[in-house]
Amino acid sequence: MLLKLNKWNVRIVYTGDRYGRAMCLTNIDAPLVEFYDNRFPHTDYGQFVSRYYVSTILEESNYPAGLCLDGRVPEWQVSADDMDAVIIFLKETQNEYT
Repeated sequence: MLLKLNKWNVRIVYTGDRYGRAMCLTNIDAPLVEFYDNRFPHTDYGQFVSRYYVSTILEESNYPAGLCLDGRVPEWQVSADDMDAVIIFLKETQNEYT
């Protein structure tokens, strides 16, 4: 399941799905959410930036300052509006991974 935002592709990795470099890993744990910078076509989704458990993102459903994915790269800040869209996306698709 993929959500396309301004410069972000946000992917849910369900239990049993492949992920990681060259999709060489299988998720045997809880569902994950991955953030890819779609401006850089290093993979089918863009340049991988960060990965979190879905539950971690949903624990805090309000991101007034957005989410900083990497403090060394200022462009890798997900805006508050984009985080609102991510939260809605995760909640709307929750039945598929619970």
